[in-house]
Amino acid sequence: MSEIFQVKFVLYGCISAFLISCFVIDSLRIGGLKSDRTYFILHANYLKLLIYFLWLIKEVVKSAVDVTGIILTSNDKIDPLVVWFKADYDNPAARAILANSITLTPGTVTIDIYDSGVFSVHTLNRKFADGLLSGDMQKRIAKLYGEEIDYRVVDVVVDPDYTVKEVVELTTKRFKRRRKKKNA
Repeated sequence: MSEIFQVKFVLYGCISAFLISCFVIDSLRIGGLKSDRTYFILHANYLKLLIYFLWLIKEVVKSAVDVTGIILTSNDKIDPLVVWFKADYDNPAARAILANSITLTPGTVTIDIYDSGVFSVHTLNRKFADGLLSGDMQKRIAKLYGEEIDYRVVDVVVDPDYTVKEVVELTTKRFKRRRKKKNA
């Protein structure tokens, strides 16, 4: 960036880049959620990733138009519901990409991800829920990371007071792996 290409500065740059890489390489590795496999956080098929993000941009625009139509016209009704579905990826990056993709898409928000791979998502109406329940996004991300997932719909709740549901039974409480009983 300084436009000085003297040998000593290029050498210093290469050495410092190498040393920094040695220190941070372990922080870029993450363990699998269902297996002992280790994933490199930046490892993905970049062509498939580009295709996925182009598809995601199309879905975001489509959803934005639908949400705008709901807001501007009174024809479509806002009828919120919560959807629970299972997408049990082993790679934590795949779960993060799915949760962020859902939240990026207007009309849907990821509420929680449980250890068992169950996602809870709030949607504006049934049309947005049907898009999630088809499993298209979940399967695209599984293909992106080369995983086979157990995808299935766990529950759809139209009742506005969905907290009454026995969500814990459906999903097994999150953070169960981090809580260990202490021996007295």
